[in-house]
Amino acid sequence: MKKSEMIISAIFTIAIGVLLMIMKGEMISVFMTVLGVSLIVFGLLDLLQKNVPFAVVKIVVGGVVILFGWTIVSAVVYILASIVLIVGILALYDCLRYRLHCVQGKEALKILATPVVCILIGLILFFNQWDWVFVVAGLFTVLEGGLLLWEALSK
Repeated sequence: MKKSEMIISAIFTIAIGVLLMIMKGEMISVFMTVLGVSLIVFGLLDLLQKNVPFAVVKIVVGGVVILFGWTIVSAVVYILASIVLIVGILALYDCLRYRLHCVQGKEALKILATPVVCILIGLILFFNQWDWVFVVAGLFTVLEGGLLLWEALSK
């Protein structure tokens, strides 16, 4: 990933963390709306490229997410938690297997911090019934974004 892409990704991660802390449960509704609108926009872009089957699927799914997203919010949180947890576990495995052989001290801690925080975010999202969970997940997400930004700026 390019340095500029890493910085943008870190900024978005920090923004999502702040929104989780401020908006708590409403963040999921906002996420569902943004997801639906994004799918519709990507569908329209596919339509402009004459990729009709993919365009129709994306537009229909985007509409369904916007109209009925509130009914599947709980399932979406668990799916998101699963994805974040799996990504964190895979990143931790990658770090342990390939990246920690030649580093020590602060560098090893820096390499391990991002996957561990990602795993913590996934675990916290599994227990999403209380507002404090969103605040803690937001804090960890901001921490994740800070670690990403630190990694991007140290390159």
